[in-house]
Amino acid sequence: MKDNNGVEEVEFQVKWEGQPAGLWQRFLSLIKLNFTYYQITKDELIIKTGFFKQKVNTIELYLLKDPDMTVSLYQRLLKIGTVSVLVDSNCSSCRAGQHVLLKNIKDCDKVRKLLRDSIEADVMERKITYFDKV
Repeated sequence: MKDNNGVEEVEFQVKWEGQPAGLWQRFLSLIKLNFTYYQITKDELIIKTGFFKQKVNTIELYLLKDPDMTVSLYQRLLKIGTVSVLVDSNCSSCRAGQHVLLKNIKDCDKVRKLLRDSIEADVMERKITYFDKV
């Protein structure tokens, strides 16, 4: 389907979306000033930040590996956590070896597992082996 400008509309299959949910971020969300959004789609991790100058950082899932979870005492009290994922190859917005953080998110254990399963599914769909990545 095309819009008025003749550009074909792309449909995203969003598997998960969320915002940081620390104390400060919850306050900002209440007054509609939390401008950080995370999304996991079928084939991308998307991080949107900013108000005046909005930045959208997209990373293909097959470039990611080893999602980890960190939960501090403060985060345990608020039932949130941080998911960290390693960038395996260079891409336009990241360097190989860099960690991408999804900070202070609710249900971080479920998000980490969803991200891990999505990465694995994307790698299998593209038929990428470890040797292809090297």
